[in-house]
Amino acid sequence: MLYPKSPFRPQRRPLWWLAAAALSLLLASPLAAYTIYLKNGKTIQSKGKYVVREGKAYIVLPSGTQSFINASEIDVARTDAANKSDYGGNAVILDSAPPSETPAASNPQKRLSDMIASRQAARDLPGPGREKAAKPEAARTAGKTKAGYPDLTTIGRHPFTQGDVLAELQQFFHGQGIDGVEIYAGTRPDRPLVEVTTPSEGSVFRTLTIASNALLHIRDRFPGGKVGAFELLMTTPQRERAGQFVLTPEMAADLVAKKIEVMAFFVQNVQF
Repeated sequence: MLYPKSPFRPQRRPLWWLAAAALSLLLASPLAAYTIYLKNGKTIQSKGKYVVREGKAYIVLPSGTQSFINASEIDVARTDAANKSDYGGNAVILDSAPPSETPAASNPQKRLSDMIASRQAARDLPGPGREKAAKPEAARTAGKTKAGYPDLTTIGRHPFTQGDVLAELQQFFHGQGIDGVEIYAGTRPDRPLVEVTTPSEGSVFRTLTIASNALLHIRDRFPGGKVGAFELLMTTPQRERAGQFVLTPEMAADLVAKKIEVMAFFVQNVQF
């Protein structure tokens, strides 16, 4: 499925490209010629060895898509050792120039929903607030994604009970030009479910940034833990999944402070 041009980027890739990029980072593929090991224990399958420029490691994914991550995330010693015997020399190495904005060739008929399958990838909430015993009713009754996360598309839609927080959030999102937003009760009392219609890749990235700012704003406006995190669900106008996240304050602060680029943030934290 291809989307109309986004006003936020001069050129854009369709939303299924995001899922394809995420899956390429999260799933191992026996056909890939080179395995990149990350310090957090994850692996990336690529067609060839990465090239580092200005702190970024540029990679050609098995699909042919060019992507990048922060070079500091790579476990260089383990990667080099693992690929001494496995790397057959037939991989495609990236040129020294950064990847262009030209969309990679792919099957335009592939739907975003077809790409939603992976193992656990996103971070869980840290600290003592994590629930180890009985789960909330919403979490018990929600369906599961293929990776085992609560499927935010299946939980019941109930009003978020903290009226003052709800009003502030609605005003914040509308003030940022996000009109296709609904706010419900999430799977935990301190997690609003923020559901946004995103018609393009650009709107997905913009929504992630605005939602991060909204979370930091609401925690500053209402201190004391009234809101611990957002459950963010983005869907296309055709109601296909465009990405779901558990957005924590730490994640939001990193994105707002530009410690991580929004595209890399999507790939690292999207829940399939």
